[in-house]
Amino acid sequence: MKFKYILLFSVWLLSLNSFSQKLTRIKHFGKNPGHLKMFLYQPKNLIPNEKTPLVVVLHGCLQSASSVAKQSGWNKLADENGFIVLYPQQRIKNNPQKCFSWYRKKNIKKNRGENYSIKQMIDNVKANHSIDTSKIFITGLSAGAAMSVALMANYPETFKAGAIFAGAPYRVANGMIQGMMSLLGWRIKSPEKWGNIVRKANPDFKGNYPKLIIYQGKNDLIVNKRNGVELMKQWTNINNISQEPTECVPCFANNPDIERNTYKNKDFKEVVVFYKIDKLGHALLVDPGNCFNQGGKTGTFAKDKNFHSTYWTAIDFGLLPSPLIYGKKTVEKLEKNLEFSVPFTNKSKYEWSFPKDCKTISKSDSNTITINWGESNGTINVIETDSNFCKKNYSTLNVKIKK
Repeated sequence: MKFKYILLFSVWLLSLNSFSQKLTRIKHFGKNPGHLKMFLYQPKNLIPNEKTPLVVVLHGCLQSASSVAKQSGWNKLADENGFIVLYPQQRIKNNPQKCFSWYRKKNIKKNRGENYSIKQMIDNVKANHSIDTSKIFITGLSAGAAMSVALMANYPETFKAGAIFAGAPYRVANGMIQGMMSLLGWRIKSPEKWGNIVRKANPDFKGNYPKLIIYQGKNDLIVNKRNGVELMKQWTNINNISQEPTECVPCFANNPDIERNTYKNKDFKEVVVFYKIDKLGHALLVDPGNCFNQGGKTGTFAKDKNFHSTYWTAIDFGLLPSPLIYGKKTVEKLEKNLEFSVPFTNKSKYEWSFPKDCKTISKSDSNTITINWGESNGTINVIETDSNFCKKNYSTLNVKIKK
């Protein structure tokens, strides 16, 4: 226990550098029982009166609205793709470490405390800006992640999807002691018990719960990786789907540290996405750089993993088109002349990777490749390098042998 407090204090010292962002403070946004602050980022190039998406971003402990804006890179994507970003911020007088109070019942119960203050901020943005109410998203890190889950559980009709970085299930804790137990990964329940906690928050809700994207570092010393599993169990249960992934893709987007698991409903629609990250502690994944798919800044809670998680989250949200590889997902053993392709870009070069027992029968540096398949399941990846030397990784295509 002493080690954890020493670690948190050290992290606090490292986080004293304040970051500046062009955020607008909104002082009067409605009822504020949680005594929070509201900041807004609105790109200058938005088209007047055109409906725009809204992304709500909640910082972690020892962070602020401006620091999470800089480290995550959400404002860059907002400028490039035309949406508004809302940044709630905790006050030191509420919590000396600036954590959202995810472990206190009064702050995560519907229409009470901090989660209701954030809901009031969202309603204020909707009232004062042209927002597409079918495209409201939420994301958070650590304490901000846990509070994001609370908002999705309490107001499921408000959100289309949420992305949770090092978070935990809704109402994983009631008080400081249970909060510490959950950080250690000791709060374990059956999927049904987790799901019933959410159902109890909204007994009259009959709609679909928002899509959930989970990011969990396997080396997180602050929020044990078990919490990602428990959150998956809760969200699959309330959506009445299996806790076994529909698809598991190792080396996602050609990154050996990232495994992407998807849980789909009967309509084969992604309901839960679970990214399991090797060699990642308590941090966002960033990829600093100037290319279109790069962004974020390294820091205490942001690590360069050659993977801009904000960019990929925007894809999972549907804010950006998914960079797909086209081709058959189910093949015969030793099937010949299988063609896989991505859109053609002039002056781009393409580098394909595929299972070792497959053989190419066409040039492998173009946007199309023809392969004779081998005897086992495998994945197809491609890296496109454009004329500016920017590298684009496509979503990995998982190919299975017919049974």
